[in-house]
Amino acid sequence: MKEKLLIPEQVQQLLNEINTTDLNLGEIQIAEHPLLPSFNRFIRINKMVVDTELPRTYLFYQQVLRDKETNEIEPSNLPTPEWLIGEEEWSSLRDENFNRIFVPVVDEETQNPVLDEERNPKTSVIKVNTHHYMLWLVKNNKIGFLDLLKSYLQEFVEFKSNELNRLS
Repeated sequence: MKEKLLIPEQVQQLLNEINTTDLNLGEIQIAEHPLLPSFNRFIRINKMVVDTELPRTYLFYQQVLRDKETNEIEPSNLPTPEWLIGEEEWSSLRDENFNRIFVPVVDEETQNPVLDEERNPKTSVIKVNTHHYMLWLVKNNKIGFLDLLKSYLQEFVEFKSNELNRLS
């Protein structure tokens, strides 16, 4: 007698979804390339290496162009500047909605509010070590993995926009 699994339709749908998942860690849309307006542009994250001893996190990615009309991927050799989150990187502490937390700035001696140029009480973000913060966020389920990457990707794209936009 030959045995086989009787897989319910709902379980088969789950298996199909798993088997058709793109083989990357995430694909996040960024601003279109200034010289290639007929394409939507994405960052596809292919690999992430977390080194807890150094501490450093390396993200390996490629820029992907999709034709706006056909949604077909267009091969590109757009640059991929190094994306490294090291021990010298700092991030802003964020609340449960992932908005930056701002706190009042006070005079250390008098505890009176410090005023800005327009005479408004000055505020500042709270800086935390990015590598530690990322690990804490993921380990404590404070944010989804893709949401975390999106937030850091936005800052990375702003910082590296000239390099990302360079054409070979």
